[in-house]
Amino acid sequence: MQLGKTQTLKISEKTSSGLILTDESGEKAFLPKIFVHEEKEIDEEIEVFVYQDDNKLKATTETPLAEVGEFAVMGCVQSLPSGAFMDWGIIKDLFIPYKQQKSKIIEGKRYLVHLYIDERLDLITGTTTFKRNPQYQDLPFQKGDKVDLILMNESELGWNVVVNKKYIGLIYTSDVFKKLYPLSEETGYIKAIREDGKIDVSLQPEGFENIDEFKQKILDKLNDNYGLLYLSDKSTPEEIQDELQMSKKNFKKALGGLYKDKIVEILDDKIKLV
Repeated sequence: MQLGKTQTLKISEKTSSGLILTDESGEKAFLPKIFVHEEKEIDEEIEVFVYQDDNKLKATTETPLAEVGEFAVMGCVQSLPSGAFMDWGIIKDLFIPYKQQKSKIIEGKRYLVHLYIDERLDLITGTTTFKRNPQYQDLPFQKGDKVDLILMNESELGWNVVVNKKYIGLIYTSDVFKKLYPLSEETGYIKAIREDGKIDVSLQPEGFENIDEFKQKILDKLNDNYGLLYLSDKSTPEEIQDELQMSKKNFKKALGGLYKDKIVEILDDKIKLV
């Protein structure tokens, strides 16, 4: 049985209060009746998330915000001296012991939480204390891959981010072209996997093969402004960033492509749709 993971189990027994589910090794988990929305038969398979409640394995068809080994933003539903209970999307709240809190968790506020198994207690546990910019091995990414990001915090180098809910990476300040906010979600791109196993991320794809995205962004802005945009290849990086949330390098590439295709006319201080 994979504690804290979504998995497919087989129905081995039906009771008045729910279903007994079994894995290949014979280990059992209980699925309460409230999660059984249609008639099920013995030996039928069902996909569930397995967790603990009252020292017993239970299952739910609900989807948690995160599984063991993943990060998610969660709201605190109750804060006690011993720890805090977080809403993680299923019927049972996630417990974060006081010693696993980077700072005192306050009821009603949202926090970035990482899930792990407490080996001493064999319990699914949350923590808000985790290593920044760690080193990894055998990462499932290649340069240019599109990824989902959760913004963590701003540092001297840039922004620490969670990549695809599992890994911590870094967006350098030079690659930030718009206002970012902690705990918000963004789309990003793998910029580099460094030799030391650290992940560099960009908010924009790189290279001419991705320039269509930037060309479309300029066209959308032109259409929103009646065919005129008061930017040119002489505009400052800050002006381009404020207006289009892209780097001047990508702006010039995209603008050159639009000009070559005879879609825009470039004037001294503005761009005009042809």
